[in-house]
Amino acid sequence: MKRLFPLTGMLILLLTITPDMIRAQPDPISGLDTTNLIDFTLFPRTDPFQSDKVIRISLEFDMKTFIRTKHKEEYRKARLTVYNLDTDTVEKEIRVRARGITRKSICYFPPIKLNFKKTGFDNEYLNDINSLKLVTHCKNSAVYEQYLLKEYLVYKMFNLLTDSSFRVRLVQIDYIDSEDKMKPFTKYGFIIESNDLLAERLQGVRIEREGINTWNTDSYLSSLMAVFQYMIGNTDWAIPPLHNIKLIKPKIPYSNILAIPYDFDYSGMVNTLYAIPDKKLGIETVRTRVYMGFCLPSDDHYHSIFKVFLENKQSIFSLVEDFELLDKKSRPEMLSYLEEFYKIIETPWRAQREIIDNCRKIPRK
Repeated sequence: MKRLFPLTGMLILLLTITPDMIRAQPDPISGLDTTNLIDFTLFPRTDPFQSDKVIRISLEFDMKTFIRTKHKEEYRKARLTVYNLDTDTVEKEIRVRARGITRKSICYFPPIKLNFKKTGFDNEYLNDINSLKLVTHCKNSAVYEQYLLKEYLVYKMFNLLTDSSFRVRLVQIDYIDSEDKMKPFTKYGFIIESNDLLAERLQGVRIEREGINTWNTDSYLSSLMAVFQYMIGNTDWAIPPLHNIKLIKPKIPYSNILAIPYDFDYSGMVNTLYAIPDKKLGIETVRTRVYMGFCLPSDDHYHSIFKVFLENKQSIFSLVEDFELLDKKSRPEMLSYLEEFYKIIETPWRAQREIIDNCRKIPRK
């Protein structure tokens, strides 16, 4: 993990990592059934996951009951089939349930948790070991599918900036009602890399406890993330309460905790109809950017972060320009929003006024 700077001049707090904060990764030889075949097929070790190839899958389950009981934390039987593989088609009996606090209320067809373990656990962590998150179309209109595709691209943008990010895989899903009460239909979705595969890839372990302060995390990654969240216009995140943040502690001695973001549907870049900013921010729309990062030791540290975005500017724009599934409204909307961000960081006085001067002060005890 590269470091561009230390957080000098700050109160250095000794963070004690207790056993209950760190969860050991499952031993593949122990017999604990993880997502193994499905997981590693979608996110292969040999592929840095720059491929945009769409994988076709099918999900067969009782869809009417799933929709009717989406607010209940109940798993239901399903059959998952993964096609278009380099090897044979993969079929697996799994369980599914609705996930997402806000989206359960907003979405007619909410996001889905795919669970590969037949039995349930009281321990939420053990359930999570055996699951993958599927982001769905939410509602049947074309605009909601565009939201999904834009959020997928936001994940891909962060992948360009750092390997310490959740990889995603775009899928075309054939939904089949096992009770024949709904007609089959096909929609796009995307699967998010599992927490355990992410931790393994980063050679670390997950930390599950809330209350870890931002200044106890890797300063480079947290600063990069804060500027990224500013770029996409997202204020729906916070490290201490683990709000749309996962923490990974690398096994390398003396390394700092990695704070890794997810869920970007409330960002200005995605610009969903249901995204409403927190009243405390004093903004009327999520398209208005607010910098939420903590102050860095000097302006040079900010410019080191800006440099990463500038070096990846063309690749970020190309993600949007070359993505054929975006419609004639979504593509220019995303590009113009990106252009505005780059105008800010490329103009010293604007970067100073809109980002550097608006940093959050670290509280002193």
